[in-house]
Amino acid sequence: MPNWTSLACLLAVVLVAGSSAVDDKQTKCDELGFIASQVACSDCELLSQFVKDEELVRDCKGCCVQDEAVKKFTKAELIIDQWRASTLQQVKDFIEKRAASYAPHLKVAYTHGATPKIRLSGGVDGAPSETVRIDNWKADHIAEFLDQRLERSAAAAAAVKGGKDKAGSKDKAGGKKNVK
Repeated sequence: MPNWTSLACLLAVVLVAGSSAVDDKQTKCDELGFIASQVACSDCELLSQFVKDEELVRDCKGCCVQDEAVKKFTKAELIIDQWRASTLQQVKDFIEKRAASYAPHLKVAYTHGATPKIRLSGGVDGAPSETVRIDNWKADHIAEFLDQRLERSAAAAAAVKGGKDKAGSKDKAGGKKNVK
């Protein structure tokens, strides 16, 4: 018969050590500037494409959570000032060429003085709403972000992926095609 006191003590030591390791990781990540519970590992991969600092990318990967933990939402609103929309070419291209393919889940709202951002709401599993600034994002990154975060029907997602290549295509004469 096992010694229950010894087993209970061993279990307590393992739980305390595991909890201490989690606290240590949280503290280390906080010191590095990462919020461990909110950094997806795919964000670290994206970071590695833009910075050549291997140590920073390694630190990011040490603080990230797997992508399946990324929250899903049913609604998104791209909020932007109309004048800013005309000066940020990548955001403007996304609005003109791709935003309609995300309807009815995405709404573009022109608000005077607003910085460009995406507000996600209608969280699946009760996730609270999130707002993310997109000032310097490329049109492809906006689409990728929405593909990751919006919970949509499979048919709608396939239409977006299929229409991505056709949206900006031109005919042989150099004029834009009207593909819908």
